[in-house]
Amino acid sequence: MFNQFCKLTFVVTLFFLNSVAAQDSLRVERFSEIFKRVQKMMGKKGSSLEHLTVVYRQLSEYADVDTATFNNVSQQRFDYNLSERMRYVKSRSKEYLFQQALVSMAILENEYKDNSAIKDLAIKTKNTVRKTLLKNIKESRVDYTIEPAFSYYTLGKKPSEFAFFNSPGTDFMFSLAGYKTFNLQPKEKKSNRQGYTYSQAGLKIDYFNGMLIPQLSALFTQTSGIDIGYAFNFSNSQEGVPDVNFYSINIAAYYPIDFLSIGVNARLLSDFSDNHYLHYGLTLKYNLKIGNKITAQELSKIENDIDNINFTPLK
Repeated sequence: MFNQFCKLTFVVTLFFLNSVAAQDSLRVERFSEIFKRVQKMMGKKGSSLEHLTVVYRQLSEYADVDTATFNNVSQQRFDYNLSERMRYVKSRSKEYLFQQALVSMAILENEYKDNSAIKDLAIKTKNTVRKTLLKNIKESRVDYTIEPAFSYYTLGKKPSEFAFFNSPGTDFMFSLAGYKTFNLQPKEKKSNRQGYTYSQAGLKIDYFNGMLIPQLSALFTQTSGIDIGYAFNFSNSQEGVPDVNFYSINIAAYYPIDFLSIGVNARLLSDFSDNHYLHYGLTLKYNLKIGNKITAQELSKIENDIDNINFTPLK
């Protein structure tokens, strides 16, 4: 009887140990599987932090399988979570979604009061908001522009001999223009960023290949322009071009990029006799915008908007 009891005890114990070992093996396998999912999610930008939290909680149920590894991945998750939240603030700022950026920033500042990276990001975010709101006001009241430009032009060729990719040479052109703006209109608003477009009329002076060319100049919606003037030929070095002055007409198409514009130009020089020459080139110009200064009331409102995270039109 006693021997039978011992045999039964041995069998039960062996079964129990096998069950525990099998269960431990399943826990190790499950830990490894979930751990890989967490690592994969943190291995790329833009993973859902909510989904990551759910998977991480599943992993925490098996933390005792490998405490050191779990503690390490916990720190990685903390760092990833913080970096993604900071990246969200930066992306909202770039997209001019300032309310979302500032609300998220305020939450981060409250959670990480002593984190220097968070403090730096808060300063940068508020500066971005401030600069954009100031720019909105400045561009809404542009009265004048001053536009220095740098161009790369072909030398002149007679229209009867003109071929676009065949010219007698190239030279640099330097320009300075001053304009009065008119018909200022708001463009489609991009979140909290409001751009404007306008037309211009004024004076422009070009210096090209020994010629000084004062002109009357007009630009329409900052994209298409025409210049009409007179070229004083002081020292034109192009072979075959007579030493005479020319009337000048230049047409241009520009693509404005904030304070810069990139353009293509074509110019006809003529003395209304036997001498006519075509030029074409590329232009890069700087748009210096001038208007009424921002008032103390407007500055105060911008600071209040940033502090209260509430962007409303100035009344």
